[in-house]
Amino acid sequence: MTSFADIDILGILPQREPFLFVDRLLHYDDRETRTAFTVPEGHLLVEDGLLSASGVLENMAQSSAARIGYLNKYILHVPVRVGYIGAIRKFRVNRLPAVGETLETSVFLREDVFGISLADAVVRVGEEVIAEASLKTALGEKEAE
Repeated sequence: MTSFADIDILGILPQREPFLFVDRLLHYDDRETRTAFTVPEGHLLVEDGLLSASGVLENMAQSSAARIGYLNKYILHVPVRVGYIGAIRKFRVNRLPAVGETLETSVFLREDVFGISLADAVVRVGEEVIAEASLKTALGEKEAE
């Protein structure tokens, strides 16, 4: 089995720079996936030293994509495919993260049926919960490039 530390995040995510909001995969099991992202200075969605709410939401979505990308590549041994956000519910941002802070995002899978996933995402900086949401995502047919 591949160590999470050895996984190139670009191998399990269809996104590329400058629209990358996950640095590494920390954990995967059938119910929870955790990722990390350190907010870089000069990032596309950083303004006045803070990652925007849109950037936090994209981090949640890409953390969900990392889950399915890891599942496809390392467990099912099929190509990574592009996914889409179908719905966002209960999106709440308690505060925006600053440049240099590391987000640890947990995605808790509730349902996964016919390529449609329902999950809850929680973003933390240290022990502080800075954002939460429920996401519905759909897996498309197109393979990631």
